[in-house]
Amino acid sequence: MPGLLVEILEYLEREGPQAPGDVVAALRAPRYRVLAAFHCLEELGLAVPLYSRGSYRIYQISEAGRQLLRQAQEQGGLALALQSALEQSRPPGAEVGA
Repeated sequence: MPGLLVEILEYLEREGPQAPGDVVAALRAPRYRVLAAFHCLEELGLAVPLYSRGSYRIYQISEAGRQLLRQAQEQGGLALALQSALEQSRPPGAEVGA
């Protein structure tokens, strides 16, 4: 079962731009978790606000979000996709944690 971040990215990819409240209803996930997930997705550049007025926002998946979602689906999860992306971006000869 995919994690909430992947579920949200999949939903945005499938349904198009959405407000977090719509995602809460569609995924039947706790509101506080969905809102926190959107903050993380926005900070990482995986979802971007399409419309914002006060505290109301409509988000869409970014191109980076689409790419990471494809990798997560292919590699069996977001953690594996992120680890793979980090390894690919590491300069040759660089050590992990160095």
